[in-house]
Amino acid sequence: MREGMGRRGIAAIAAAGLIAPRAGRAQPAEGYPSRPVRIVLPVAPGGSTDTIGRVLADELVKKGRGTFFVENRPGAGGNLAYQLVAGSAPDGQTLLVAVDSLTVNPSLFRDAGYDPVANFAPVALMARIPHVLVTHRNGPAKTFAEFMEIAKREPNRLQVAISGFGSGGHLSGAVIQHETGARWSVIPYRGGSTPMNDLMAGNVDAAFVTLGAVIGLIRGGQVVPLAITTPQRFPLLPDVPTVAEVSIPGYDVPNWYGLLAPAGTPAPVVARLNEWANAALAEPAVRQTLLESGFEIVGGPPERLGALVRDSVPRWRNLIRDAGLRAE
Repeated sequence: MREGMGRRGIAAIAAAGLIAPRAGRAQPAEGYPSRPVRIVLPVAPGGSTDTIGRVLADELVKKGRGTFFVENRPGAGGNLAYQLVAGSAPDGQTLLVAVDSLTVNPSLFRDAGYDPVANFAPVALMARIPHVLVTHRNGPAKTFAEFMEIAKREPNRLQVAISGFGSGGHLSGAVIQHETGARWSVIPYRGGSTPMNDLMAGNVDAAFVTLGAVIGLIRGGQVVPLAITTPQRFPLLPDVPTVAEVSIPGYDVPNWYGLLAPAGTPAPVVARLNEWANAALAEPAVRQTLLESGFEIVGGPPERLGALVRDSVPRWRNLIRDAGLRAE
């Protein structure tokens, strides 16, 4: 997460690692990968994380880098996927596409089962994407002000879908509730397209999801965007106000997507994967797909993602503690 998440600021998680990092074998990257590589996603099929994971895998295969395939491992707010990769052999054969929940969950869950810094080797910060608060076109509110008025007048009446405890949508909404005193009921899912399916069916009143998960429904007029989490208005939704505009000055809660490997993965393998990931993100067709889905493409060296993970860990403890958030 970046700075500027609200007037009181957000501080962070100190995660206790339960999986000891393995020492990687000193080996060159020549011949890598020698067998199929799985890219583990902490969500169900559908949604933004699934999109960027599959786009990356497809591009790596297309460019002849080897056989890469996606494995969806939803559950426990992403912890099942994070534990799986943290405990995998550090040989580059198991990779992870992680989101903000990687750095949030050790404070949100009593036993996340991994350390976001010690148990992973950062490979590349691939992209960021904003979250959007949306309602059905026939929903109870047509503006953010109307939504907040209901949430303050009738606490917990509104049911808001999120893609899972610890997700960017969960924390985006938690910051708003913490800062304003508004209250709504949080309905967690296991990622994928289910939150939006339930919103369209009228089973929930609103959803706090990534722009990529909902941009098609917004363009089709099926859902109404009330506010976006970026500090300035987003180019794909120029008419949608930011939370900072209409409620909390300085509010900025983007979601990020990073490619990681188990700690101890040999540096030459990490370097090769970083090179391939950056090359994939530079491909015009890949860029067009991601930009049209609401992603902000980032890229860069492994150290960029490593710094983000380290800095994100301490940003969540105060919010989680002060807001009394707990997944269990």
